[in-house]
Amino acid sequence: MKPVRYVTFDPTGNTTCLVLDPVEEKDRGQVTDLLMRRCEQVGYLQPPLKTDAKARLQMMGGEFCGNAAMATAAYLVKREGAIGKTVVPLEVSGANGVISCAAWRMSDRFWEGTVEMPPILDLTPIRLGDLDAVLVRMEGIAHLILSDVRLDRTTAEALLKEKARELPDASVGLLLWNSRANYMKPLVFVKKSDTLVWETGCGSGSTAIGAWLASREGSGIVRTDIQQPGGIIRAEAAAENGTVQYVRITGKIRIGKEEILHDEIL
Repeated sequence: MKPVRYVTFDPTGNTTCLVLDPVEEKDRGQVTDLLMRRCEQVGYLQPPLKTDAKARLQMMGGEFCGNAAMATAAYLVKREGAIGKTVVPLEVSGANGVISCAAWRMSDRFWEGTVEMPPILDLTPIRLGDLDAVLVRMEGIAHLILSDVRLDRTTAEALLKEKARELPDASVGLLLWNSRANYMKPLVFVKKSDTLVWETGCGSGSTAIGAWLASREGSGIVRTDIQQPGGIIRAEAAAENGTVQYVRITGKIRIGKEEILHDEIL
């Protein structure tokens, strides 16, 4: 197997390895396993299937990831040397259609990105064990919100994996939400890759929290700076009569240098 080029991003601490070279599907599991020693998730940069997209981001388990989409947009803007805020239409696994992303340079080390997230498909109360939770489903991933509940790691992981088996979604997250501190601790389970990760930052989780808060307001736009272990992601969500119209997220991104996964370790 030829060496594989990749770049590591840090969007709000949610370290992501993006593979830049083509990798046959049969080999992606091995490449993913190796790169997961260095990051929280892995994506593959591919040619787009649709003519109105700049590129395609294929995540390791077919899930959707807002942080990875923002980071990929920033990488493409940097690679092309574009100046100022630049819109990058992307295809992203787990989402139908083309996702509108944008990125711009903040400093030598940091970029900022924004992405309009896939539509909210379901937002409903649900039971999680003996706890009251909220299920927020979007294309490619679903999240379970537990508000102001303390759980140890082992209990949280067991609850998530048990509930994920009942849900049809490719990926399911558990969001421990502290309403007083506007603080979210996200745990994400990706079924295809069988990975369970306490993420330092979660774009789709921030979207779920933003959508839930906006739906509770009823109508209008709600902007929330969502604290998480890796930093802050801002969610802007609009609702009308309790129905979420859209959610956008914005966050900071650090782009690492390109590296090579050599064939001798493959």
